[in-house]
Amino acid sequence: MFTTRKCETGADAGKWYTVVIERQGTRRVGYCALGCPGHDSSAEALAHHLQYQLDRETDLWLERRATPRDCEICGAPTTLRARLGRDTKLFTLCREHQSTTSLQKLFRQRLAQQPESAAL
Repeated sequence: MFTTRKCETGADAGKWYTVVIERQGTRRVGYCALGCPGHDSSAEALAHHLQYQLDRETDLWLERRATPRDCEICGAPTTLRARLGRDTKLFTLCREHQSTTSLQKLFRQRLAQQPESAAL
């Protein structure tokens, strides 16, 4: 799971980063992992991680041998899926909506539906 955290100590105190929470502890992920100067808000850190996922962890045009589901944008039945990030729930997107723009829109919708303190 990943979420955002505000650094409390050291040279990065007061800056926000996207982190992953693991049994061994917490570590920065995505573009925040190396060379990132930090962000002024949690929202900026999440946007930075979303861009990382769009650049490096996006799979479009995933065909599924399953009963068609409704596209999450327009409602058209489709067996196509898309993935944003590793080990994440697939998005159902029809042929017309297989794009990173659609993934951004749906990611933000899912994020808005989560409780403020929940990890992603």
